[in-house]
Amino acid sequence: MPFEFAAKLHDIPPGALRDVRIQGVPVALANVEGKLFAVEGTCPHRGAPLGQGALHGATLVCPWHAWAFDCVTGEHDYNPAICLKRYEVMVENGEVFINIESDARGSSA
Repeated sequence: MPFEFAAKLHDIPPGALRDVRIQGVPVALANVEGKLFAVEGTCPHRGAPLGQGALHGATLVCPWHAWAFDCVTGEHDYNPAICLKRYEVMVENGEVFINIESDARGSSA
């Protein structure tokens, strides 16, 4: 699957977190100090929408039960065995694109 449009870059300033859907798949899109990261958008704990949570630096906090994940690595803050899938992000002409079939190990836009 190719990259799919997710958002306008100006709508995701540094420190912002957005809940987007790519072909029906929920994705949490975060801007950490000017770098964009995309992780699966559903919390593995109880299914909360992670993109509606909070972003503290690179830490994404679930809006329902405060589970925390590193949005760069996808790892849960206390149990790295719990890890969110990460997606590749691309920025082109002020638009943000995400590839939900990618494995973004260490990549960011």
